[in-house]
Formats: sequence, C-alpha cells, structure tokens
Amino acid sequence: MSTRLIKGRKKVRLAKIDNETNRQVTFSKRRNSVFKKANELAVMTGAEVGIIVFSPANKPYSFGHPNVNETIDKYVGEERRPSPSSPGIDDKYVQMYRKANSRALNTQLDYLQDQLDFALNLKSNLKEMNKNLDSQQEWFRDPIEKMNYTEASMLKERLENLLLKVKNYGTERGYGYENGRWKDE
Repeated sequence: MSTRLIKGRKKVRLAKIDNETNRQVTFSKRRNSVFKKANELAVMTGAEVGIIVFSPANKPYSFGHPNVNETIDKYVGEERRPSPSSPGIDDKYVQMYRKANSRALNTQLDYLQDQLDFALNLKSNLKEMNKNLDSQQEWFRDPIEKMNYTEASMLKERLENLLLKVKNYGTERGYGYENGRWKDE
C-alpha cells in the first residue's frame, strides 16, 4: 500500500505583486474565480449579481446574472427603493463610472467628427480645384482654327505666361535664355 501526501491549502501573503506579468496572470485567474463564485451565488440563491472589475491594464470586465446592464439599471434606476442594507452608498460610484465612460466616448466622438468634417471639407475643396483646373485646360482641347478672337487671345496670353514661367525657372537654376536658346552661364 502506497502512502500519499495530501497537500492542504497554502497561506497566501496578501500584498501587491511587484512583477507586472505575474500580477496580470494572477488577476486573470482570480477574476475567473470571483465570477464563478458570483454565478454560484446567483444560481443557488436566485440573487441578482452584478460585478465590474478593472484589470491592472485598466480594462473593464463585468459579470452579471441575469445581465450586468439590467442589474445595474435596476440598482441605479429611479424606481429602486434604497434597501436598508445598502442605502445608496455605491450609487455615486456607478454614476461616476457611467459619466466617465460617456465623457470618454463623447471626446472620441468629437475627435472623429472633427476628422470627418476636415476630410469632407478637403474633398469638397479638391473637387472645386479639379473643376477649376478642368475649366482652365479647356482652351487647348479644340483646334486653333475653331477658336474665335477672344479664345485665341486667351491662348496667346497663357502661352506667353507659360514661356515667362519657363524662362524664370531656367534662370533660377543657372541657365540663361537668349535668342530663343538656353545657354549655360
């Protein structure tokens, strides 16, 4: 007959765990245990249970029986009469959590709305610039023979402006334009 050693539960020192990875692992394991116990309590006694837990990384986790939102709404709602065992002590914390959460969501919504407005404004400006560019480039699409005097004058003026820009561009980069030819300076 073999003898087997029976291990009992160890006493756990209650102090903050310094190692961040170990702290996160312990949180995950203990969170599941707490949720399991809350579920057992709800099933065995028919109690309504709602738990909100924030991880060390500040992520919210919740458990509720039958539903965490229904439980919180029932607890915080106007129709709730304060019970003698909990005369509204936690109400302010639940309200603060809801306000902080809605504030953060509103800030994010405002930021996204600003980005959308900026993008729509930019799109509108680009469309307008594209229209203007298309209308400015219409002058060279038709053959010169079909142009009237006004269109031909505009073509001449634009070509002279283009030639002036090309000359300025060349002189800025060290080239001279003389007698219809570019020359190095």
